[in-house]
Amino acid sequence: MTSTYFANTNTKIRKFKGKSCSVQRQSGLYVIKKGNSKFFEGRIRFPFNSSGKLISIPIGVFERDVLLKDALEKWYSIKNWSKENNKNPKLFGKEEEEKLSDKTFKEVALEYLEEVFKPKNKERTYQDRTNKINQMLRFIGDEKLISELEIEKDGRKYISNMLKTLFHDSPVQLTRCRQLLNQIFNYAEDETFIRPNQNPVLKKFQWETGNQRKISDKTFAKTITKNSWGMLPEFIQSVNENACNASIITDLATKAHLLMCIRTGVISCLEWDWYNSENDEWIIPSQTSGLKRKKDDLSNDHVIPSTPEINKLMAKVREITGWQKYCFYSLGSKNVPHLGTETINDHFKNLGWKDKQSAHQWRSVITTSVLEKSDFDYEVIDRQLGRMGHINGTRGHYDRSSLLDKRREFMEWWSKTLVKQGLII
Repeated sequence: MTSTYFANTNTKIRKFKGKSCSVQRQSGLYVIKKGNSKFFEGRIRFPFNSSGKLISIPIGVFERDVLLKDALEKWYSIKNWSKENNKNPKLFGKEEEEKLSDKTFKEVALEYLEEVFKPKNKERTYQDRTNKINQMLRFIGDEKLISELEIEKDGRKYISNMLKTLFHDSPVQLTRCRQLLNQIFNYAEDETFIRPNQNPVLKKFQWETGNQRKISDKTFAKTITKNSWGMLPEFIQSVNENACNASIITDLATKAHLLMCIRTGVISCLEWDWYNSENDEWIIPSQTSGLKRKKDDLSNDHVIPSTPEINKLMAKVREITGWQKYCFYSLGSKNVPHLGTETINDHFKNLGWKDKQSAHQWRSVITTSVLEKSDFDYEVIDRQLGRMGHINGTRGHYDRSSLLDKRREFMEWWSKTLVKQGLII
């Protein structure tokens, strides 16, 4: 882009070969060249002060829509109207202009996240939604008004095109972004930034497929039957051999994950203070990220009954990191002083189990083994895995049971089972 000024005429504009140039000193009107086309664009800061944002207003395509004289007249009309009324120049010529908000989509989206979403959700979730908004802003831009995305202004078609363009190979992310947009536009309607019944994403798009969750096949659980342990012994042998020569902390954390029946996010940040020696159990605070509790849920700590096998394993860990806050202390992680949440899953891959068994789908191995090989009820293992399905619906108002005694029996059975299948502690 060049800032060199010269007084353009239509002839000079035809011959102009640069990328951008002002057509008249201090006018704010520019001629822009893209490919074989040239078009006029007005630029002005709004609000009219040093902190105002630079706003671009398309005036028309040179020679197809307007010539220089008409472009200048149109731009001065827009600029004068904006200054006289102290309104965003994008509102010029709009119907019911006094009722339209001059809020941009970006402003409304970030306002919603900060004032409504953030107080109700965990920081990690808030950052994820902020990242999604930033992805969509690459398409929408910073200047598009929220009112320009109303249904009657073809906002639904515009957003459909955006989602298909940005997330064509990720249908789940596409649907999640559309759901986030629905929340933002509902907020915009409540705050009268858009007119009533103008939410362009209130209904899902008929072509959406992201709500059809694919069941991961990265597990050998299906090989476990009543009469066979399938690939479990082979997997345990590979863990014992540690052929990829992972660190001792990674090796011990992986075995803890196998024994303790909880997500790797909990194992990686496990703290020594969470162990209750009197009751021989680990008490995981409800707001630990790996538990996936709601932000305001402070009353549903998760209990992991310990076993002789777990105690033996953790005694080895204590010899190495007992002086630290975290059981699996590590200097190798970039942002935290303990193992990263993906370390155990990466170790599975390095052991040769990529596309065969993921760390998360170890939960499938546990569940399948229990149902095929023991008399424990599904609900016992469901609760021990940290799921909270029993508190939903009508039952959640009355059921306060923990089934802790039965869960302790299960944990003892599971620890012994893994050792019988070859796990070396």
